[in-house]
Amino acid sequence: MSRNVITIDADASVIDAIKTMLSHGVSGLPVTDRDGVLVGILSEGDFIRRVEVGTERRRGRWLAMLAGANQVALDFARQHGRKVSQIMSPSPITVEEDTPLEQVVQLMKSHGVTRFPVMRDRRLVGMVTRTDFITAIANLRLDRPSPSANDDQIRASVIAALALHLGGPTRCMSACMTGS
Repeated sequence: MSRNVITIDADASVIDAIKTMLSHGVSGLPVTDRDGVLVGILSEGDFIRRVEVGTERRRGRWLAMLAGANQVALDFARQHGRKVSQIMSPSPITVEEDTPLEQVVQLMKSHGVTRFPVMRDRRLVGMVTRTDFITAIANLRLDRPSPSANDDQIRASVIAALALHLGGPTRCMSACMTGS
């Protein structure tokens, strides 16, 4: 996980959020209120359907009726919103600092998301993204186990690499990898 988390205030402008994401090379930002409490998450996906680039959702009258007035109003606000609070995904799914990696992976897959804010005592302490997993694998030492290495040796190497490069909860990694 990344511990140096860049956040954005819910009252910030959409333009400020875009500039922040681009300048820090991140594809998502946790959104906080004035007290620093996590209230949402903003990601590149929140900018796909925007009126400025002509990608807003266009529904015919019948589809709009089927979607319902609330959904049409929500879509309009997100596509035209000028503040982060208007376009963010509210109440993001979070994980605790000691959440097992296997559970993080399952949550990512089942919810179709690529990042989770990591919490400790209801405070944001990091972000875990799919990129963190890719980075950990890419940074595995070149002295890979020999083809004759047993499963326990390979498992120990993977656990050590994940602990080193993800910076995440090491106390659960062994259990995650062994299924305990």
